Amino acid sequence: MRWFGWVLGRVLVALIVVGGLIYWFGPREEVKLDPDFDPRKFGEGVQVYFESTESAFDDIVPGVEKRVIWQDGFKEQRTPYSVLYVHGFSASSEEIRPVPDMVADALGANLVYARLQGHGRDGSAMGDATASGWMQDMAEGLAAAKAVGEKVVVISTSTGGTLAAAATLNPDLSEDVAAMVFVSPNFGVNATGAFIPGLPWARDWLPLLMGPERDVSGPDPEKNKYWTAVYPWEAVVPMTILVETVYGLDFSQALVPALFWFSDDDQVVRPDKTHKVAEAWGAPATVELVTMGPGDDPMSHVIAGRLMSPDQTKPTVNGILTWLKTQGIE
Repeated sequence: MRWFGWVLGRVLVALIVVGGLIYWFGPREEVKLDPDFDPRKFGEGVQVYFESTESAFDDIVPGVEKRVIWQDGFKEQRTPYSVLYVHGFSASSEEIRPVPDMVADALGANLVYARLQGHGRDGSAMGDATASGWMQDMAEGLAAAKAVGEKVVVISTSTGGTLAAAATLNPDLSEDVAAMVFVSPNFGVNATGAFIPGLPWARDWLPLLMGPERDVSGPDPEKNKYWTAVYPWEAVVPMTILVETVYGLDFSQALVPALFWFSDDDQVVRPDKTHKVAEAWGAPATVELVTMGPGDDPMSHVIAGRLMSPDQTKPTVNGILTWLKTQGIE
């Protein structure tokens, strides 16, 4: 028995050592935060470019494609301001609509809707997405917004806000961006063990631990349509890597004025981290805390829009427009 205990002890020590080596030295996914995009790709027009690139996929949910909503008389022309909307993880352009549309109309601005890699398609496509691919989508969206507006207002939600925050630290990406509006930005997932998908080889072992798919579908067919309700567990890996990487950046170097619009009761992402980012923000930053009502998102995360928090839509639009006026944007 002593011999068995000695062997078992050595095995446990070996497992701990191997586990530690894997944790510290195992391969982790990387994210390229300095993507570039050649605006010459818009040679025939931004909408033509979007239609061409989106035609490569035959499973995009109708109505969530990358696209431009033009102001009357400004098709393929620049308005004084344009609005870029970047949705969150597993969401789509419909996430907080009609908030971006109402803001764009009030500003007389062309409106660009991004679609992040793997989103708005069959759930399995989420498993192929990478954080670097999402940053490339961010660069593409900003280039499109600059092509259709003299100055850009970025509105983002959740993980779209993570991407936007990274972009504001990049002088090339943030050039001609006049303001950023962060709605419930994701600087940390509000869940025990949120760090786990960021561990080495997580794409390989996470499905073994959690099962092949995550299913967050509900009884509302519209929500199931405009959010990817069933997707591979490995899809959370790039989101985790992105959030961890971006939260560690030096936001005292932020170059763009920002409005942080969120709820302290958010159960999806961590409001405490949003407060810290806002406090560190190098450019002028304003925090507006939202009080949710009984008909709003019970998770206090998607805090505006027809589908999740309809009673918050007008207050959100009014709040954004009021803040933009303080920045000389109207």
